[in-house]
Amino acid sequence: MNFFHAIIALLTAICSVLTGFMDYGTATSSKSVNLVKEEKLVFDQALYAGQGITTDGEYYYTSGSLTGIGMTALAKWDADTMELICTNRNPIPELYKDIYKSDHVGGISYYNGLIYAAVENASEDYNLVITYDCETLELVEVYKVKSDILIDGIPWCAVDGANGYLYCSPFNEVDCIVAFDLETMEFSHTIELSKPLVRIQGGEVYEGVLYLSSDTAHSNTDKVFGVDIGTGEVTTICSRTLPSAAGNEAEGITVFPMEDGTIYHVLDYDKTVGVYVRHYEIVE
Repeated sequence: MNFFHAIIALLTAICSVLTGFMDYGTATSSKSVNLVKEEKLVFDQALYAGQGITTDGEYYYTSGSLTGIGMTALAKWDADTMELICTNRNPIPELYKDIYKSDHVGGISYYNGLIYAAVENASEDYNLVITYDCETLELVEVYKVKSDILIDGIPWCAVDGANGYLYCSPFNEVDCIVAFDLETMEFSHTIELSKPLVRIQGGEVYEGVLYLSSDTAHSNTDKVFGVDIGTGEVTTICSRTLPSAAGNEAEGITVFPMEDGTIYHVLDYDKTVGVYVRHYEIVE
């Protein structure tokens, strides 16, 4: 470990200790789910995990973006210990940063050995999906995705491997889900929603349902929705109240049954201390 990384590790440890004394209350949720455990990521670790999360069951993969300082990153974590395995601190190719001002990696999704990442530019008019090798987090392919519906960027993406689609939506005023062909990334169709949603931060497909993480503006109570990908019917999976002195922002979500019984795994940006990874089980 060099001097720089030693200093970072020390500051991270100090932040962890200090935030351990800050008690803003306990995260609560509606009766349909139960919070089993949570991990707190502070300082440099939080920089890798402020946007998206996905998993293959063995590892968690996260994305982070701090556009104010031009920082984007991907990270790979051991699912049992949350040990940081590897990172990619420059996931957006220089060409796209220089010409199109691409500067934001949002929600991500795992499928068949690849991480799919939604990438926006500063003016939110040049949308990309970039794939990365899940072993190394190195770039594999860049796709330009076109849709008149994506009027405010591409905040998230979710792979539906069983049907061969990649889903995404606008951030605000979401009345449909946009589907792209997974092989070509060409526009395929839309899924009209039974009710409009707002501020969708992340999504993941599991057993025919598209799960969406929604952030409620100016509130610490956020929701997870389920969308039937065949009918567009929207149901509320749960609401979550997240205590914080400075406010919370619900971020990405991944859905995968783990050995400890948890199935919903959600990123929450606590503006006081950093990022939480919260794991929920279904209450029968």
